[in-house]
Amino acid sequence: MLENLIVAVIVAAAAWYAASKYLPAKLRARLFGKKNASAGCGSGCSSCGTCEDAPAKPRIDASGPPSQRVIQLHLK
Repeated sequence: MLENLIVAVIVAAAAWYAASKYLPAKLRARLFGKKNASAGCGSGCSSCGTCEDAPAKPRIDASGPPSQRVIQLHLK
């Protein structure tokens, strides 16, 4: 009996988590309330300085190894 209760609680928690993640935004807001978006990468806050707008510049050094490395495949 106790095992059935524990399994039911785990299944209910998993269903709640899946519903809070994958339901459409309108239905999710209605059921779970509106959640504030956390400021993470991709949020556009640029407060941590880790999100760069421009891609990294390629290394231009004639004396050093080339910037692209060739990987040789030994096929049998």
